[in-house]
Amino acid sequence: MSKKTVDVIFLYGAVVLVTFAVVYAAFGAAVYFMTPEEEQDPVVQADTKEPPVVSQEPDQPVEKDEIISGPFSYADTELVYDKDAPVYVTVYSHNEDSWSYKVSTEDKYDKYRLGLIDRAELLASYGVEWNWQTDQPVIEAMIEYEDDPARRERTEGVNVLKYLSTLGVHFDPHAHKNNYADIAYLMEKELGVEATNVIGGTIHVECGNEHLGFLDFDSWMENVEIMSDGYVHGKDYPEALWKPEILSDPGMGGHYFDDWHSGVWKPGDDDDFYSHFPSSDIVYIGEGYPHDNLLVGRYQASGSSIFANEGQYLKELTHMIDSGVLPTGTKDGKRFMYTASIHVRDTTVIEESEEGIVTLEGLEVLMDELMPMEESGKIIFVDFEEAARIWEEEYESIPWKQNLTDHSFYSLVHDQAETYCKSNEPTR
Repeated sequence: MSKKTVDVIFLYGAVVLVTFAVVYAAFGAAVYFMTPEEEQDPVVQADTKEPPVVSQEPDQPVEKDEIISGPFSYADTELVYDKDAPVYVTVYSHNEDSWSYKVSTEDKYDKYRLGLIDRAELLASYGVEWNWQTDQPVIEAMIEYEDDPARRERTEGVNVLKYLSTLGVHFDPHAHKNNYADIAYLMEKELGVEATNVIGGTIHVECGNEHLGFLDFDSWMENVEIMSDGYVHGKDYPEALWKPEILSDPGMGGHYFDDWHSGVWKPGDDDDFYSHFPSSDIVYIGEGYPHDNLLVGRYQASGSSIFANEGQYLKELTHMIDSGVLPTGTKDGKRFMYTASIHVRDTTVIEESEEGIVTLEGLEVLMDELMPMEESGKIIFVDFEEAARIWEEEYESIPWKQNLTDHSFYSLVHDQAETYCKSNEPTR
């Protein structure tokens, strides 16, 4: 065999080998990319991670967080646990659109008014401000009865809301069937006090199946009637305009499973609630678990049980921060703002409670229980507007949320809500 023939055979063999290698590599790549992600070899990232980038594009969420527990987009390796984070605590109450019967006569109104003043004066004696959230019937009763000079003797010659404003009370509209702008308008035009820009509670979930297996998200923006210009427009008073800037107490009818997060972010609507939208005008101040047996009794008016007592939620939350269980920020200097609320019933006596809870007595016991925590700096009492200012100025609007799942009574809260929703499923 000539040398030329050998060279040709060798060249042909090399071409075959190269072709086979290319085909094998292409086949291997195709198999890899067709394999489900969890079966692929993990990609190891370098240890030098960049901090999460927060999108500044309008109307784009930072993250679509489906699990709703823990951080928004912070890697565990980025978090610090330095045990140094106070909890900012708001105190709120609200009355309802069904309350006409409670204030429909002068005698009934006077009883309500006296209890309202007592609660405000008690909180003021502790240096605690209060977000009083009201629906329209109570405001209309005030307009009807507050002109009486004899009635005003108890409030230094001014109407009851003007007097409450001197005690650190803030006035948030609260509505389900009525209109937020109308309520704010009546407070300002008829009673001469400034309404806040705080949404005093609304519905954001209902029984269903898309969330946690037993809830559906609801459009809280539609429930509040926020229009495309960012305002709520009056109905009874078409000239009324009200711009919501802070969301409080988003929840579920009957308070079976409200939003129980501590923290602050700018939520989207509907199932985007647990995403942060930096360009949004509305800040949500997380309420944690605001209900306490001392203030409400063992049950809500709806019949749902209350599982915390004597400030239990705040005690557990501050303990987890102090013991280094919960993160306080990130290694690149971000700080997380923890929040909580205390829900005070806007009545003198809790009529639904078997124990005959007297609101003022329970409130005094709870304040005494919490004062050592305030004196040590573990909690700081604020109103909702002050909480939003602190988040924006001192925490640089860093979004954060901490779920209820780490608390001792979470399973009781979860199971009660799931049972309630499953038992109320429509029958076929």
